[in-house]
Amino acid sequence: MCLICVELAKQAMTPSEGRRALSEMTEKIGASHADEVEKKLKAAEKAAGKKTP
Repeated sequence: MCLICVELAKQAMTPSEGRRALSEMTEKIGASHADEVEKKLKAAEKAAGKKTP
């Protein structure tokens, strides 16, 4: 698991913080895991009652 996944799981990072971090880490974690993180971010936004882009 990457830092974004860990922090989202602990609810220590907001979806918007996660999106910012993902934009910085996409190259390091690779496209495949970035897609997985994107799905987790969308789920976290949905749970928070926000619309996803």
